[in-house]
Amino acid sequence: MVALTFDDGPHEIYTAEILDILEENHAVATFFELGSNISKCPEQLARAASMGCELGSHSYSHGNLATMDLEDILADLEAADREFVHATGTSPSLLRPPGGQYNQQLLRESGKTIVTWTIDTRDWESRDAQTIVEYIKSLDTLDGQIVLMHSIYGSSVEATRELVPWLQEQGYQLVTVSELLTNYYKK
Repeated sequence: MVALTFDDGPHEIYTAEILDILEENHAVATFFELGSNISKCPEQLARAASMGCELGSHSYSHGNLATMDLEDILADLEAADREFVHATGTSPSLLRPPGGQYNQQLLRESGKTIVTWTIDTRDWESRDAQTIVEYIKSLDTLDGQIVLMHSIYGSSVEATRELVPWLQEQGYQLVTVSELLTNYYKK
């Protein structure tokens, strides 16, 4: 099992293309969306949810939640939740803090399950599909891993187009983060 995750969306074009790839391959992923982007293309969230993909919060403003005071953290997360509710009718139970930065206060007070990643493709840095693909293919195993990508770059879409069928050919089941936590890690 491996969980592909995509941050910083939704993006009107690239999120739709990633969803097309997942749908064509009967696969799912987890999307950690920014509240500030949701109103630009809420239909992407509804589509992802209807396909069995998982939606998680990536905050509203992409600020450093580990350094913000509690009042600002809660206001930011509530603003993001309002956008999710407006788009899908529900707020997410998962939170991926921007940059993976969190502290005990966020763990205690967010009311959400904090999720980071185990493999960072650094797609935001290279913005090169082949670099991303070669990195993933070079790893010894992806079993039980949470792979970080972003849904705001065309290069990540192209990497996904190659990686999803390749992962399936290698025998991996593409699952959501919650499915991975429940079925692989028994949490």
